[in-house]
Formats: sequence, structure tokens, C-alpha cells
Amino acid sequence: HARAVASRCEMSGSVAVKRFYERVGVRCVAASEYLVTLDGRDLRTPAKKLLSLPTEGLAWAIASEWEAQPKQRLMPALMPLMTLATTTIDQFPTIRANMTRSMMRALESDSACLRSDEPALAAKEEKHFAPLHAWLATELELELTVTDGLVLKHPEAALPRAEALLASADDWQLSALDSMTSSTKSLVITLALARGRIGASEACAAARVAEQYQIDEWGEVEMGHDLDAADCAVRLSSSSAFLQLLDRPWRAP
Repeated sequence: HARAVASRCEMSGSVAVKRFYERVGVRCVAASEYLVTLDGRDLRTPAKKLLSLPTEGLAWAIASEWEAQPKQRLMPALMPLMTLATTTIDQFPTIRANMTRSMMRALESDSACLRSDEPALAAKEEKHFAPLHAWLATELELELTVTDGLVLKHPEAALPRAEALLASADDWQLSALDSMTSSTKSLVITLALARGRIGASEACAAARVAEQYQIDEWGEVEMGHDLDAADCAVRLSSSSAFLQLLDRPWRAP
């Protein structure tokens, strides 16, 4: 029963489920294969596959998310690492091509490549993004266009190079990259965060530079801007932690 509830309900959030377990653990079943247990039973994904994790660190981190769940009801929003893991196990490799296309579309309208026509905001954007563009060109051989116009057109070699970088990530890594890009609307920020050029808080600040400028000018909308900022912080910090807990190199081609 515990495994059935765990696989059907927790990650969807559509059904209120009271915490049904007391003990959370981790067990190693093979080299580079770790399972999370609830009261001794192996945890499964929404697709009823074993939640088989590649590192002990990631397994214990996900176990900690389950341990921290309140007794009144399970809250999937408090388990971002679990969400990333189940997405990878249940949806890859089927979803990989769609994820890659989505991230490439983000690059074609990347917020880090666009400059405002308001000088004060443009200066803030330049401060955040210029060092990232210089790093991309030097470290990843990815040179991109920056424009204050309406049309963003990258150099001919940029898109194939970006596709090659994404192709070099394994399924677990790509799942985290997709979550980062979805949150930031920027592959530039995603690559910088994923490769350790910036941290999650800096990435969040870069992704929200235009929004923060509007807040500074006109004030914060309660239960609007503050929730956006919190969501960005959680998604980027958890995705970054997920990559680190995988404990595997991501070498640029």
C-alpha cells in the first residue's frame, strides 16, 4: 500500500495524502545504484518504476526530503530533488529531444542576449550578462549575439555549438538543465550555473534583473513578485544541487 500511494499521488499533488510512513532510509543494491526506503519498502516513481539513483549522496538528499515532510499531508512542492529524479527515470529518453528543442528556443530569445532601451536597466543587464558572455566564448567556445533591437540572430556556428553542449550532458544532467532554463528563460544563465561559473543566488538575480528593476521603480506586488523570487530560488538551488550530487563530470565537447 505504501509503495502504491508513493507512486501515484505524492508527486502530482492532486490528492491530499497524509504522511503514511515513519522511517526513511537508503540502501545500496549494486554499484552506483541506491534506493530510498519508506518503512523498509523501496520507493517507486509515479510510473511505478523503482527510484533507482546513481549516487549515495543524491539518495540521501531525496531521503531527507521525505523525512522532512509534515505529518498532516505530503507536500510535493517541498521535494524538488525527487521531482527531478522521477522526471529523469520516468520520461527519459523519450522526452530528451523535446527538452533540447525547448532549451534551444530559449536561446533564440535569451534574456541574457537582449538589452533594454532604458539606459539604467541596460547598464544593470550589461553588468550581469557581459561577464557570462565572455566566459561562454572563452570556456565553451560559444559566441552569441547581444542586441537592443527586436530581432536576435546568433552567429551561424552558435546554434550547432549549443546543441553539441546539450548533447554532451547525460539524461540526469539534462533534466536539471531543463529545469534551470525553464526558470531563467536563459540558456546563458543555465550554462553558467551548471558549469559552476555562478551560484544559484547569482543566477536568480541575473534571471530577475528586469523584474527587480521594475520593483525598484514601482514597488513589489505582494504575493506576486515575492513568490516569483522564491520559486526561482528553489528551482535553481535544487537543480544546481542535483547536478552536484550526481558527482559526475560534464565535459564540453
